[in-house]
Amino acid sequence: MDTVIRFVKKPLKLLLRLLWFVFDFLANGVIRPIHKLFFAVFKGVGDFFASIPRARRENPSSFKRGLSSLFLPGLGQLKNGQWYKGVPILAILVLFLLIEFISGNYIYAPGEIANYPAEENLYFFRDYGGIFTRGIWGFFTLGALVAGDVYRGEPIVTEDARLDWMMADNSRTLMGEGVIVLVFMAFFLAIWAFSVRDAYITHIKLRAGMEIERFKKWIRNVWDDYFAYIIIIPGAALLVLFTLMPFLFSFMVGFTNYDAAISLRANLIEWHGLTTFREVFGAEPGFRDFFITTLGWTTFYAIVSSITVYVMGFIQAMVIESRPIVGKRVWRLILILPWAVPGMVALLVFSNIFDASDGLLNQILSRHDLLDTTRTILRFEFFPFDRFAFFDDIWLVRDRVGDIEWFTHHENANLARLIIILVNLWMGYPYFMLLITGVLGTIPSELYEAADIDGGSANQKFRFITFPWVLRATAPVIITTFTFNFNNFGVIYFFTGGGPAYPRAEVPQALIGIEPGKTDILISWIYTMAFESGDHDTYNLAAVYSIMVFVLIAFVSIYYLSRLRSFWEEDD
Repeated sequence: MDTVIRFVKKPLKLLLRLLWFVFDFLANGVIRPIHKLFFAVFKGVGDFFASIPRARRENPSSFKRGLSSLFLPGLGQLKNGQWYKGVPILAILVLFLLIEFISGNYIYAPGEIANYPAEENLYFFRDYGGIFTRGIWGFFTLGALVAGDVYRGEPIVTEDARLDWMMADNSRTLMGEGVIVLVFMAFFLAIWAFSVRDAYITHIKLRAGMEIERFKKWIRNVWDDYFAYIIIIPGAALLVLFTLMPFLFSFMVGFTNYDAAISLRANLIEWHGLTTFREVFGAEPGFRDFFITTLGWTTFYAIVSSITVYVMGFIQAMVIESRPIVGKRVWRLILILPWAVPGMVALLVFSNIFDASDGLLNQILSRHDLLDTTRTILRFEFFPFDRFAFFDDIWLVRDRVGDIEWFTHHENANLARLIIILVNLWMGYPYFMLLITGVLGTIPSELYEAADIDGGSANQKFRFITFPWVLRATAPVIITTFTFNFNNFGVIYFFTGGGPAYPRAEVPQALIGIEPGKTDILISWIYTMAFESGDHDTYNLAAVYSIMVFVLIAFVSIYYLSRLRSFWEEDD
């Protein structure tokens, strides 16, 4: 009985720890941040609206001064005598209006409306609006007219239109322009809100007899106090242009019927709200099952890949930094070579090595008569649960001529996954070796001397000095490595291509043509759905999965980074 208890105790203890981790993550990493976020948003909105009548009652003249900036940005600053604030804010408004007028066709509107009257609806901003009004109209409507429609008595065409409004609408273009316009409008509204608040607060200071800083002093204070923000403006602009805007576009696609765009009359799509989300988790169980399976493999790959490269890098760094090693520079050079080779090149080389037909490895095995056995099984058990059944066994399956189909035979899926982890280990450990080597050099020698005086063994010095010191310095990098491996598109796309494929009998009808491979992680499957789906046009489905991956990775990263003091500590 005692033997049975000891045998069951450890797995049960591990299971309880896993359940506690899941509960702790959901409570502290998901529910509490969301609760705090919504509470802060609603509290901020409530406080803002509650402050309006209070400000009007307590400071009526200052309230009017802020109100003047509400009707005309910068006017309140001009009334306060701060022309150096009011003029730039007013200039931004004028610039927006000029861009809108110049990019539009307002001057042609009266004549063309008289000559081409609309029988039903007249889409004025579509026909004559500038970049801002047309962008907002296009974002919310996603277009109204396609080739072949008759509008204002004229046929709508796709090219060679006599007038601009005769061109057919393209929803994808309108959505992209709309996202750009909304970002710029948000920037302008932020300046407008600042103008109102600044005019109100400045007038309160004037009424209190406080001296308002003059132009030169204001410029000096802005340069001194906001210098760090000023120098990051170019980088922030590039981040908004190349990261935020594409992300917003992809995010919005998830709420449309983009998959139906090809089957519609032209390039016109519609807003569908949460319809695609319901299809993923409700109407079609195939999507849900394949997503859970792919998510399981993606998570396992990200965790194991991050741990293996870290542990191997740690071991290599400890070996190189140990005293008996001779020629450390040579060993560092040799061990850094895998990292020096471009990743795509290395993956393509490995892909050729494991090619099923004439790959180098199959040729070597065949030359040495190692392909005689028709089938070999290796036990590779990690989890006994059905959900993780793809971890149970690794199969080596040969085709009719005797070559091993490393990434093409569906029963070789676990073998392919193991090879992916090993290749990632070969490519990734040099980075952590260099990183940990540098950290090892920062450990004070006094700590080891004190341990020697107290009679500490080598294992104790590693356990209580070396490992905690290195882990504290590199823990944030481990988390970022996990997020990188979770979205490591290249190692799948250039190495296995997602193969081996699932047997056709296991793929639901709705997923044929867009099903993942057995080594596909979520990001590579999303790429397949978006760009390699053949006749399928599943941008909205790919966008939904992208949103889910983003939310998952964001919560995991924020949760663990928030628990690392080494990530948040600042120098005094």
